[in-house]
Amino acid sequence: MKTFIRIIVCTLVAIIIQQGIFMYVENVYLDTNAEITVEKVDENIEEETIKKEEIQLSANVGDVSLSNDGRYVAYLQDDKLKVLDSNDGTEKEVTTKSNETIAYYEWLTNEDNMIIIKKVKSGRGSYFEPITYYAKKNETRSLTDFDISEIKINITNDEEKVENVIFSTATSSLYIKIKKPSGKSDLYYLNIMNQLELVRKNKDIGDIIVPPTTTKCVMEMGNYATILNSTDNIQIPNVSITRILGTDINDNVYFGEEVDEKITKIYYCVLNDPKSQWNNLTLSKPVNKEDISIDYTGRIFVNDSESKIVNELISGQSVKYEGDYVQIYSKGVISRVGNKLLKNEIKDTRLIKN
Repeated sequence: MKTFIRIIVCTLVAIIIQQGIFMYVENVYLDTNAEITVEKVDENIEEETIKKEEIQLSANVGDVSLSNDGRYVAYLQDDKLKVLDSNDGTEKEVTTKSNETIAYYEWLTNEDNMIIIKKVKSGRGSYFEPITYYAKKNETRSLTDFDISEIKINITNDEEKVENVIFSTATSSLYIKIKKPSGKSDLYYLNIMNQLELVRKNKDIGDIIVPPTTTKCVMEMGNYATILNSTDNIQIPNVSITRILGTDINDNVYFGEEVDEKITKIYYCVLNDPKSQWNNLTLSKPVNKEDISIDYTGRIFVNDSESKIVNELISGQSVKYEGDYVQIYSKGVISRVGNKLLKNEIKDTRLIKN
């Protein structure tokens, strides 16, 4: 009998709990008259700024270098490195101390950041110091090793100059080429841990590049090109004089065949892929090496300074510009007329993959 009563009591308790849950769901959770408070959340959304097709420079600006998107313009003025934001016209100055000068600066591929090399004079002698600059924040940062020591390259002769700086964002590999008064060069390598190493000393080194996903640079050595620490030169069939032109996001390395100091043909392939085959493009007429530019997507631009036309060889498109050719950027070509920079767009911005 006690067991029967216990069962009835437990059943009644369960029914009461169940009905209570149903009443809560119906009257509270599903109540159509329930008051719902909606608060507006103010998000700081940056509106896309309309980029100007013209960039006005001040009267005494000399040579300029633009970021890949054409937004930021860098130039030396009164021995100070300045950066102009063409979106709003603001000009910022890269801060240096009284014993520091800007020896070299280079925009990183497809970024609004720069590698800057400072020449620093101290009581113990002079040295080159690489730093990074972030244009959007107008900030510089020193490169330090594990001991939090700043990276320094000692200068043995005051006539030494930083001639080239190459950086791979994917592998954080930095190469710095120092040209000596003798014409020979030292090549330094800074790895992802910011460990500095002299990898070539007092050698005849021409242009250098490093493919995005590798750490070994490709160098011009005399009439040939070679990969750092490789025992052999890069062999391109039937090419006697090889010149480095650039690299792209897909690790293609581009070379020019030089004949009578002009580039007549362009070859490219992925050097670290044993299955990669050589591709080639024959130019309609021989051109100077400096008239050829390779962008990070694999577009090949050839500038005809006489007709003021830049041809893009992959798409077959071209753009006519006014004034003097300055450089390529992500949407086309930058030219200069007096103190005004002009953006000349090439509509085809497709990513080239091989």
